[in-house]
Amino acid sequence: MKHDIDRLLAERNLDGFLVMGNGHGSAMRYLTSGGFFEGALVLKKRGGDTTLVHGLMERDNAEATGLALIGRDQHFNSYELLREFEGDRLSANAAYLARAMEMVGLSGRIGLYGLEDAGSALALVGRVQEMTESIELVGEYADTVFSQAMETKDDGELAELQRAGVLACQVVGEVQEFIQGHRTRNEVLIRADGEPLTIGDVKAFTRNRLYTYGMAEDHGHIFAQGRDAGVPHNHGDLTMPLRLGQSIVFDFYPTVESGYYHDMTRTWSLGYATDDVVEAWEQTKEIFDKVMAEMAVGRPTRDYQLMTCDYYESKGHRTARSHPGTEEGYVHSLGHGIGLEIHEEPRFSHAVGNNTLVQPGHVVTIEPGLYYPSRGFGVRIEDAVAFNEAGELVWLTRYPYDLVVPMK
Repeated sequence: MKHDIDRLLAERNLDGFLVMGNGHGSAMRYLTSGGFFEGALVLKKRGGDTTLVHGLMERDNAEATGLALIGRDQHFNSYELLREFEGDRLSANAAYLARAMEMVGLSGRIGLYGLEDAGSALALVGRVQEMTESIELVGEYADTVFSQAMETKDDGELAELQRAGVLACQVVGEVQEFIQGHRTRNEVLIRADGEPLTIGDVKAFTRNRLYTYGMAEDHGHIFAQGRDAGVPHNHGDLTMPLRLGQSIVFDFYPTVESGYYHDMTRTWSLGYATDDVVEAWEQTKEIFDKVMAEMAVGRPTRDYQLMTCDYYESKGHRTARSHPGTEEGYVHSLGHGIGLEIHEEPRFSHAVGNNTLVQPGHVVTIEPGLYYPSRGFGVRIEDAVAFNEAGELVWLTRYPYDLVVPMK
């Protein structure tokens, strides 16, 4: 959580941080409560205030963040900096960073975060270091200050995640009703104009409803049928007609305006389901229910993945543990954190080094599944759940699990 940042800086022997990246990136959004600020910086001295350096045109949005503010155009005017450095943009931008850090009193080891083109960042950091003697810019990898702070959510963040869940489930319900509103001919769904209803048609409807509720997609969504449903991240063939009796994996992960994600998956089979799909779905629902019944603060996330592998292997399926790299069976880990990124900590994997315990503030997905592209199907069930600051389990996805979707 945000109140952990000073502690996390101290643990890494960092004296402060600098976040850059033209308004993009989860660290920038996290610190500005979802704001977008072009050419902005966020800086903090350990133990001090968090400061936003922002442009003149965005001053009203900057005020809404509640952060300490510095006007970029008044103090670090880009035209004046370019004049000073005779049009050398690299030196002008490096001076902007160096002088902003100096203004807020940064010195010593300063963590560098945010999004920037890798080559540009390398050149920029090198030039900044040439300009400053009292600052050492430090990069982190994997378990960074922000990945760890963002791993647990406070109740204010949880409220946004709950809102995302309500709206996402509303859209999924409307998509189901849209599909059920079509007649069938020779086991193919038919539009009013007599042409087959395609996955592309369903996705267009989904996006229309999503935008109606003020949501957005950063990564699209999965609506994959038949063999394609057997490849976990196959997004679906837009030209494929919807058919009765084929498994459909509908994995939906939109954001609300503040940038927080929801992530849910339902497996549908229109009209009826084959015996293979019913068996795989029933097994997947059984282990999903077992995992959810045992979810508790203080338990290793790794345990739940091992439990899932044990179960699927007992039913004769390959898993990512028994057959690493398998393309059929249970091929992935059980879940992941969500927040301002679609994949955050913690991870529910059996990987060496995963010693994470379930904590208050964790917001995670649980998503067992079975995948058999060679047999023409895949199934997955996924809900997002959270543990609030009091350690109580909060369900964020509330939508029926029914496999068979009745058709006219």
